[in-house]
Amino acid sequence: MTARLHKMNVGPLELLFEWRLTVFTLLLFPGLLYLGAWQLDRAEEKRELALRNAQRQNMVALSHDELFQPLLQTVVATAEWTALADRKVSVVGRLNPKDYLLIDNRITNGRFGYEVVALVATGKGRVPVNMGWIEGDSARRSLPQPNLTSGEVRLTGRVYIPAGTAYLLEDQAAPTELPAVVQDYDARKFAPSLSQLLDEPVLPAMVRIAAEDPQALSANWTVVNQSPQKHTGYAVQWFTMAAVLLLAFIVRSSNVLSLMRGGKDRSQS
Repeated sequence: MTARLHKMNVGPLELLFEWRLTVFTLLLFPGLLYLGAWQLDRAEEKRELALRNAQRQNMVALSHDELFQPLLQTVVATAEWTALADRKVSVVGRLNPKDYLLIDNRITNGRFGYEVVALVATGKGRVPVNMGWIEGDSARRSLPQPNLTSGEVRLTGRVYIPAGTAYLLEDQAAPTELPAVVQDYDARKFAPSLSQLLDEPVLPAMVRIAAEDPQALSANWTVVNQSPQKHTGYAVQWFTMAAVLLLAFIVRSSNVLSLMRGGKDRSQS
């Protein structure tokens, strides 16, 4: 069975399109360009996150009272709330050794573990504070018992509002009892249910404790998981693959090489 060909002449240039190769190129080439552009967008996003983090490093720390302003609780999805991301905050309240959640499957230096989110009781309500990472049993035969100080504490950290929604294998419901294990801490989704469970407001955002805080566990937070330069490098790879594909298609589907060799031969004669 012979492949169907479509031939075109443009002056001395001959174009001979084989339909399967043409369809393959037309499908793959835009995809490679899209992946390259997507990586450039990701690089810009990471640059903006790093810049925001650096700018807010020098801003005055907020108190937990300022996080509990009624207005801010009603505009969680708006720019006003997002403006609090990465802001330094001081949380004064009480820790209850049983009022915490474990975020499952957190790997640190190749070791399995959990992140511990304590629900700190303040005069305004509960503030979810991620105390950091704790090692767990990789066989899942038991859960770790974080050593949370009972009583009044003063914690420092930063407001953490994720840029997007975490990818989960299945939908997760808000916990109905404490302590609890969750796939990810969805502050906005969990706040109403936890508020009902604890009979007081729970902040619909999480604070990540500062690594140097005396109460912190292993709290080596990263601002961005991949540098903008790495995303740019990936973009260059996708664009290069697109260019190679297009060049190969042109060479395979035309007599451009013969024309180039003919011109070179004439110039040497």
